[in-house]
Amino acid sequence: MPRNGNTTARGYGNRHQQDRARWVPAVAAGAVPCRRCGYLIQPGQSWDLGHDDWDRTAPSAPEHRHRSGGCIGNRAAGTRKANQIRRASRTRRQPVVASQPQPVTSRQWWAPPAQR
Repeated sequence: MPRNGNTTARGYGNRHQQDRARWVPAVAAGAVPCRRCGYLIQPGQSWDLGHDDWDRTAPSAPEHRHRSGGCIGNRAAGTRKANQIRRASRTRRQPVVASQPQPVTSRQWWAPPAQR
């Protein structure tokens, strides 16, 4: 995760921290499914209160922090999204085609068709 800005600027301010604190008892009891994969987050397993990948205004919900079983995990999903955006923004380079050099002469040996 980028370290630029404070927690509020990155979307993890007081409200997010309060929301996470409300989820702690239920997650610690093992009663909450991961929003990404639907499997229960086991007691003692690391978890994040993740944002929706494409709509940060959507409600936050607990997610596995790292890859777990069939779940990619919250942190890897953010990296995957960033890489996807980076790849899409790149422009493909066109191959450089070497043109034939034109001979240098003292006069024009042919006339364009419009001047005949």
